[in-house]
Amino acid sequence: MAETGKRQANFELLRILAMLMVVSMHFLSHTGGLPVAEKGRVPDGRETAGVLVESFCIVAVNVYVLISGYFLSQKGFSFRRLQRLWCQILFYTLLIPVGLTAAGVLSVAELLNPYHVWNCLFPVQSGHYWFVTAYVVLLLFSPLLNAAVRAMSARQLRIAIGALLAFFCLGKSLSVLPFASDRYGYDFGWFICLYLTGACMRRHGGALLGRKKRCALLYAISCLLVAGSELFSLWLCGCRGILEYYATVPFHYNYLFAYTGALGLFCLFAGLRIPAGKVSGWICQASRGAFGVYLIHEHVDISGRWTEWILGEPSCHTAGYLIQMTESVLFLFLLCICIDLLRGRLFELAKQGLEKTRLGQRVSATLARLDSCMEQR
Repeated sequence: MAETGKRQANFELLRILAMLMVVSMHFLSHTGGLPVAEKGRVPDGRETAGVLVESFCIVAVNVYVLISGYFLSQKGFSFRRLQRLWCQILFYTLLIPVGLTAAGVLSVAELLNPYHVWNCLFPVQSGHYWFVTAYVVLLLFSPLLNAAVRAMSARQLRIAIGALLAFFCLGKSLSVLPFASDRYGYDFGWFICLYLTGACMRRHGGALLGRKKRCALLYAISCLLVAGSELFSLWLCGCRGILEYYATVPFHYNYLFAYTGALGLFCLFAGLRIPAGKVSGWICQASRGAFGVYLIHEHVDISGRWTEWILGEPSCHTAGYLIQMTESVLFLFLLCICIDLLRGRLFELAKQGLEKTRLGQRVSATLARLDSCMEQR
């Protein structure tokens, strides 16, 4: 595994791929590329293609959390890491509305709406980004999870993960009716299951690690099973008016085959070898801005607008639609990567300036003491 600094290029490439998948799923959602489950309606050619794309991308969020579990389970809890994440989030939630108002996209009344202001000031607590809310809570729980991983044997940890999978994943994957406790994988409970899975693979290894052909096969078969389950459910719903709820289940993050597909893709990239050099350096540099892609394009004021800004009206033809999707996703991804890398550079300059002030030194020293306390065992 090639490393640039502390970053491993194979996993950084996986982060980039996962974010491209996330943007692709959002494109499908915002442009009506996915079929609706209702009696008398079956997917057309464009919607069938959308189902296939979504099925191969649905693993993206699970992969992100698996990576976190794989690496963060071996590190101490860091308040400085949490601070950097929080500052990055606030940078976009506070400045994007101002920029859109200056550009005439938002009115001053919309900008100053109390609910909108509160949503942008407290993005984690308000659920401005559902992923961020679940992920920050996961990070806050990570010291407890890491301590549990260290204290448990491999057998105990696998049994615990199996029990969590039975609750969050297995039952709902078979049920044709929704469970009241099910959040479809959009919560930190499912993230804890994924985090522990990544931690278990890092600490105790796994049967798939190092077996690239098996990993690729697991990913491909899992995604095809997601697509097959979805299309079959849609067909039954369209013809018989049944399984209307279950037609949404294969696209839930805690669906069984979304989980196994994420495992296959993760282990495939874990065994990938990228030689140290310019390519690995570019990958590691670009991956620094990958999370910024999510924060920008899923901002509440941009999420429902960006496809229209880039694309206008989506094509009704399958080939044309897929070309539009590819062009739009790549354009948005590269633009947001550049913006976030610039933001990162601005943060570095601001940090250097703050470290010269008394307040900045006190904040830095306080965070260092807190991190030191968390590292003590």
